[in-house]
Amino acid sequence: MSASRFSRFILASGLICLAACSSSYSSAPQEPAPVASVAAGPTGLLLKVGGTKQLTAVVKDASGAVLTDRTVTWTTDSPDVAVVSASGLVTAKGLGYVTIIVTCEGKTFGVAATVTPE
Repeated sequence: MSASRFSRFILASGLICLAACSSSYSSAPQEPAPVASVAAGPTGLLLKVGGTKQLTAVVKDASGAVLTDRTVTWTTDSPDVAVVSASGLVTAKGLGYVTIIVTCEGKTFGVAATVTPE
């Protein structure tokens, strides 16, 4: 095989490999994994009036992998008993029972809390 023919063979082989290898990669952005569950803790809170407790949310996909790039929202079912900030800080306001609810992409989880006298 002549040197120029050999060079063309190598060049053609390289282009075929390049085309084959690049076809397995997609430049389209991947869709983020959907949220399968959300949870929060600690659970079973016991707070005194005026006390605070920081809750932490954990969001997972269907395979159980933690999704750290998701936004959660916090709400309370009894704001006269306890309120919750956007970051999950619970502040006890009055005596009673309350559920602090964390939501992410349609999935919810409730943390029960009891507020007792000071």
